[in-house]
Amino acid sequence: MINYLKLKEIDSTNDFAHRLMEIYTLEEINNTVICAQYQTRGRGVGINKWVSDNGKNLTFTIVHIPDYLIIDQAFYLSKAASTAIVDFLDEFGVQASIKWPNDIICQDKKCAGILIENTVSSIHKKIKVSIIGIGLNVNQTEFPHGIKASSMRLVTGKDYDLGYLLDKIVYKVFYWLDILRKHKFDRVDSFYFAHLYLYDQISTFRADNKVFRGKIRGVDQYGRLILEIPEQNSLKLFWQKEIEFLNI
Repeated sequence: MINYLKLKEIDSTNDFAHRLMEIYTLEEINNTVICAQYQTRGRGVGINKWVSDNGKNLTFTIVHIPDYLIIDQAFYLSKAASTAIVDFLDEFGVQASIKWPNDIICQDKKCAGILIENTVSSIHKKIKVSIIGIGLNVNQTEFPHGIKASSMRLVTGKDYDLGYLLDKIVYKVFYWLDILRKHKFDRVDSFYFAHLYLYDQISTFRADNKVFRGKIRGVDQYGRLILEIPEQNSLKLFWQKEIEFLNI
């Protein structure tokens, strides 16, 4: 059962979810969707911020207990959320791709972001709870200087009802989470890699203050990027903060 908690203004839906966890049991708030018209301190990965105009976009967080996954399968939550957003956008005629590890790209610009925070049990090697934060640019047409972003409206020229879209995208997220619950990992992988940005293409990256050419070959079970470097005839693994995309 999915429960909705809709707020006009909040600092961060992910932070609000953490506060709920201090008040209620995980079972009580499992599958709760926290949606805000405006976030005063929307968060991205690390120190990054999520910038969104008031009442124009979707910013929400899902509290979910993925008791069907072990710790080593945690990145599948990111894969499922990314897949769900791309699948959702496709239904509205918006072609999108997944920029590893947590951005959704439309016309080479960011149109959605994902912030997943997991609490794990080292004893049982399980993920106790997952806080899945999603921001999707919908009706916003102007963005702060220096931010390379797009939105559904910029791509299609249409205005959208946010309440209707919220129901549709939440359905998609839980649909793909259910695919994980059934351990159909190959199905998630197939969709994910079919829509992975710059997959199997020669592209430019920077790591260790060096610029080089490489080809994305995949993502390992821990969420590290697998990059082929032709000049070295080798494969290398990178965590998110270890490499920078220079194509976008």
